[in-house]
Amino acid sequence: MITYVGFRVIEGIIARLPRRLAYALGVVISTLAFPLLGRQRKALERNLEHVCPELAGPAIRKLAWQNWLNYTKAWIDFFKIPRMDRVRLGTLLTPIGRENLDRAIAAGKGVIVVAPHMGSWELAAASWAASFGEIGIMVEQIEPRRLFEHVFRVRSRMGMKIVPLSRTGARDILRMLKEHRLVVLAMDRDILKTGRQFPFFGRLASFPTGPVELALKTGAPILPAVCLRDPDDRYIAIGEPPIFLTPSDNHDNDVRSAMQQILATFERYISRYPDQWHVLEPIWPDKQISPSVTIPSPPAQAAVGE
Repeated sequence: MITYVGFRVIEGIIARLPRRLAYALGVVISTLAFPLLGRQRKALERNLEHVCPELAGPAIRKLAWQNWLNYTKAWIDFFKIPRMDRVRLGTLLTPIGRENLDRAIAAGKGVIVVAPHMGSWELAAASWAASFGEIGIMVEQIEPRRLFEHVFRVRSRMGMKIVPLSRTGARDILRMLKEHRLVVLAMDRDILKTGRQFPFFGRLASFPTGPVELALKTGAPILPAVCLRDPDDRYIAIGEPPIFLTPSDNHDNDVRSAMQQILATFERYISRYPDQWHVLEPIWPDKQISPSVTIPSPPAQAAVGE
């Protein structure tokens, strides 16, 4: 109850403030909160150590702090997006690679957009929904339940069809692909623990293969994409060339090849913008770390585990 009430109070205040003033307030709140989130902070720092092995301890801590501030800004924008009209959304987002999205849509089988947790995917998804109609997003089920239901309603008002992350969620995604919809699936976290091991920044880590399995099953193209914050606190949504998969006699090789291509794209952007890769859970854990507080990510926290 306290978590829900606190969330709604902060949301109500931030939503009514000018964006710059809201950012300033967010920096103050972040400064107070970050030292208290020991497990999440350590997980973030460990992840960044793998991405930037050349950086020493103080530099990693500084990078983690910059990452946390960008993460805070993404949450602030999440609070403000429902009050923005289409014109305002357009001024905050610059699309790059629209021709790649158009090519994927033209296949007529729906589009599976796969992304890492970077930037503000709520803003990118809301902008896409304004242009292409309702899009599907699979999201992690957070606690308390009342908070999840509130966030569910907020995202739904942005033109998103929310699919709660579960082992049966792929059925809803399949239905949307059959309707030729866009679905957005973040796949840089194996939330359901049903994924497979792949090399990522030189070390094995587990990732969900569901998006690739869906593409092989339906023929829907995969569009790797990232959402980045620019120096003016606007966003750039980049769509990479679509991946069209043709099943062969070796299903395992089909999956592995596509996953390696997708993860290589993620590596390229994460290594260039490590301060914008907002994952506060261990990707390469020496042992399982269970955060004491669940913090969902505004960029759609999505995965398909099967």
